Amino acid sequence: MLPAAFPTFSLLPLPSSYLQLPDVCIHYCVVGEGPPVLLLHGLASSGFDWFPVAPALAAQHRLILMDLRGHGHSSLALAHGYRVARMAEDAWRLLEALAVDHANVIGLSLGGCVALQMACQQPAALGRLVLVNTFARLRSSGMLLNRLKRLRRTLGSIDDLAQLVAAGLFSDPEVQAFAADRLRRNDIGAIRRTMAALARFDVRRRLPGIPNPALILAGDRDRTVPFRCTQELAAGLPHARLNVIAGAGHALPYDQPDAFIAAVTSFLTEVP
Repeated sequence: MLPAAFPTFSLLPLPSSYLQLPDVCIHYCVVGEGPPVLLLHGLASSGFDWFPVAPALAAQHRLILMDLRGHGHSSLALAHGYRVARMAEDAWRLLEALAVDHANVIGLSLGGCVALQMACQQPAALGRLVLVNTFARLRSSGMLLNRLKRLRRTLGSIDDLAQLVAAGLFSDPEVQAFAADRLRRNDIGAIRRTMAALARFDVRRRLPGIPNPALILAGDRDRTVPFRCTQELAAGLPHARLNVIAGAGHALPYDQPDAFIAAVTSFLTEVP
């Protein structure tokens, strides 16, 4: 049974669509009216998992909920097709197919890395960036990078991953079970290869060239992305502001949806 703390947005029939690309098929949904906003989810997640905040955001924006390659209802890629740059190219092709020539972007964790990659490639085609619990680089000596390496070596099944990630994100057993059920729908090979891509991701030197206004949201209880990585990202972007959300972990839109909606709405609608 769906935990009471979770709304049923993700279980409602949304207008699903697919975009066939040369090496992958991308699933996406478009909801709401207004300026376009591309939402990019985290590792082992999907576009549907924005459900705690999507209904409120869709009241003022045209949301493009994309499943990254190897995630959700998008197809698997070839073994070497999970680089962050490839995911960014998928996003560009989707915006082009939807005739969107300028969009704001919200990215969580892995999705934030994809958003940064896009901003490095074509900043003029993007508006404002909302970067949630993400990074420009995982330090080689950092705990998270070592954890990713251990996970790639030791995870034997998607059930192992689902249980581990759900336990790290949520404390409530019922919510953990719900999250694990959604997480185990992923392909373990795709997740391992995406982890490897995240371990190699590094755009620190390109941050000063990103002119877009950026809101960096960080949960004060995030145990996944070290806060020093968040600080490094905020310091490297020339037009960034950092907002630390109290009582939020890595799954910030789940933990503090009202604070997330308030911060994002204010940032996206403010007059320059």
